Amino acid sequence: MLEHLDIALRCLIGVVFLAATFGKVRSRASWREFVASLAAMRVVPTRLVPAVAALVGLAEAAVPVLLLVPPTRRLGHVLAALLLLAFSSGIVVTLARRQRVACRCFGATGAPLGPRHLVRNGLLITAALVGAVAAGATGDVAAAGIAVAAVAGAVGGLLFVRFDDITDLFVAAPAPPGPKVPAGRRGGPDRRGAGGSPTPR
Repeated sequence: MLEHLDIALRCLIGVVFLAATFGKVRSRASWREFVASLAAMRVVPTRLVPAVAALVGLAEAAVPVLLLVPPTRRLGHVLAALLLLAFSSGIVVTLARRQRVACRCFGATGAPLGPRHLVRNGLLITAALVGAVAAGATGDVAAAGIAVAAVAGAVGGLLFVRFDDITDLFVAAPAPPGPKVPAGRRGGPDRRGAGGSPTPR
């Protein structure tokens, strides 16, 4: 059982961090937007933002690689949990300051950081910690079991990648403000005729 959980969680965390890395480096514009969002959070000194952004990008890219190699699987999960914990701390600070900063976790989305991102990161941290425990499991797993666990983990990872889109389905967007109505015209329909003169009552 632990062997299947190990495979599923490695695939889940691996897909999430692969998507995070690709979303940031797929174009210069995507990378600039990520750096700009990090600067807007104001959790690191401005002069250190480019270096911290590069370090985050390298660490995210290292997670899937570490998860692939048996001796470093547990390290991959621990690194993932530490990164997610750091991201969550930055989100908490941003929310406490009532700042509106776009989430560039996966490069594309421009949704502002909010409590739902803390929920997402909390779930991923839990998955990474459970994965770190399951990474020590040894035993033979049938090919069919490997395939099912891998697919389940990859699908779970994709759901986390699209977390903003999924939660948007259940959270109603605020209604746009309607046109302003002059005070003198409130309370009933317009009673003017075609020529502009008041219609007899």
